Amino acid sequence: MIRSVRIATCAIGMLAILVTTELTLAQQPVVPSDPSQTPASIEGASGSTFLSQFANPAVRGSLYLTPQWPMTGYYSLFPGGLVQALRADGVMVGPVRLNPHMGVSQMYTDNVFRTNSNKTSDFLTTLAPGIQAQLPFGGFHSFLVDYRTNIQYYSRTPSNDVQDQTASGSFKFNFPGGLNIDLQGQHKLGHDPRGSAVDNVATQGLEVNKWTANGFTGQAEYLGAQSSIRLKVHTIRWDYLNNNQGSSRDRLTNNAGLEFTRNVTGKTSMLAYVGALQSIYDQNKNLDNVIYTISGGGTWNVSEVTSGEIQAGYQIVQFSLAQVNQAPPLDGFTRDKDNYSNFYFMGRLNWQATPLTRITLQPYRTVQQVVTTGSLFYTVTGVNLAARHDLTDNTTLNLNLGFEEDNFQSSGSGGSDRNDQLKNVAVGLNYAAVKWVGLGIQYIFEDRNSNQSPYTYQANTVMLSAQVLL
Repeated sequence: MIRSVRIATCAIGMLAILVTTELTLAQQPVVPSDPSQTPASIEGASGSTFLSQFANPAVRGSLYLTPQWPMTGYYSLFPGGLVQALRADGVMVGPVRLNPHMGVSQMYTDNVFRTNSNKTSDFLTTLAPGIQAQLPFGGFHSFLVDYRTNIQYYSRTPSNDVQDQTASGSFKFNFPGGLNIDLQGQHKLGHDPRGSAVDNVATQGLEVNKWTANGFTGQAEYLGAQSSIRLKVHTIRWDYLNNNQGSSRDRLTNNAGLEFTRNVTGKTSMLAYVGALQSIYDQNKNLDNVIYTISGGGTWNVSEVTSGEIQAGYQIVQFSLAQVNQAPPLDGFTRDKDNYSNFYFMGRLNWQATPLTRITLQPYRTVQQVVTTGSLFYTVTGVNLAARHDLTDNTTLNLNLGFEEDNFQSSGSGGSDRNDQLKNVAVGLNYAAVKWVGLGIQYIFEDRNSNQSPYTYQANTVMLSAQVLL
């Protein structure tokens, strides 16, 4: 507790000095940035490995006990996504633009282990320093380096302490004629949050599962007058570091997705998507598989009031190798079929209800890989409602409501299918006092009801945060 208080005091002190300095330079409030208020991208759903429970971004933040930072949004939790350039002015050092940032938050949760009984409450401090450097070259091209951390100290449960880190380097090429290419390498040190679908009940009394992920992501996109085509590929190497998780979960994942869009009218377009997500396990060979996705749909932007995108299609989980008997602890991963199929659906509907209020509805249904004993994968079906309202020029109110059902496919004829229902509510307020200082407060309620009681829990979380972004 003393360590957390000292760290928080130092960070808040540094923040106060920076705010005081800035107030001598500029007194004009600005409109807060809008960092990822809407649900997770529906692009390439089978490649969004942990979409379940994360369609609601506030719940994603609650599971990780990290706030929505007022200036940069949520900490980058999973590998594979392309880093975007920050929109702040930054500091120019020759041709290089630097954007250092620092966040500090104090949080309280009444169920830190996300358990059904023997709940433990805790206070924790999160520090989130980072820096981004952008170097333009060759006219419209740029090289981007981004480093962020998510350091958490718990007062009562130090087994939950983490020091997540993400380091990315990327080239962005914007060629004349509509061709854009992104190439990115990334190293990430992360963890599985308590209460997520990948959290293992057997490790609830231990420290959180920690892992490293090293990957490469490439995207090529051509934007024509009437049509566009986008190819995205990534490969990620996962290595688990503790709790004997490596034998069942260490793996290589390869994902490729191709999307084609064609304008129908000036306000509508049709699209088609095909993708494949391959998982190759080091030892747990019964789980080697490929998830194929094929879908079609359309987008529309009929007026400035409504817009949206819908995709519907089919997914097939194809296991790559014949079933074999594995030695413990891998004997819990068996199956009696080699392929499974699933109806796939993704949508995003945007409504500008008033000039100050924007509402987004996201329904979804997709297959996701999970590595928990007794399960092969799970199918998620849910809907999320996100709303943003501008109270003033520098204050925004955010609301998220979500419902999701997770159906786990048991491994083998002797297993029992697990079914979870998740309900969540999140409300938050962001305030930007000056151009590069933001304050935030969030409250999140989570409820998971499972037919396997160890996975049932309720949790209430409150987050206070402050961030500086140059």
